[in-house]
Amino acid sequence: MELVLKAIVEKVEPGKLRGQRIARARAGDRTITFDVIENLFSVEEGDTLEILVSDSRPENLDPYDFCAHGYLAASRDNAELLSLWGILFLFEPPIGLQDNVKYYLCIKRSQG
Repeated sequence: MELVLKAIVEKVEPGKLRGQRIARARAGDRTITFDVIENLFSVEEGDTLEILVSDSRPENLDPYDFCAHGYLAASRDNAELLSLWGILFLFEPPIGLQDNVKYYLCIKRSQG
């Protein structure tokens, strides 16, 4: 499984934890809400991101601003929650993640 989403960050809000913000991005009809940890990666409203979700590790990590791996934490009819060791990504509608599969999620900024 490999999916590449081109998303535009629509909103960034303060989170409840120090150094954490919550971003919402749109990729076509899909909404991605995710944690932004200050010391790892930052995004601003209007940024265009390329988000890779794959069940295999990318061969070259250099082009990415952020990469991590994790597992499907929760699934509903209309959403899936991917946990990257506590950094959460909510996909609405679901993208087809499976239980007990390690997923890699990598993000890089792209040109509009």
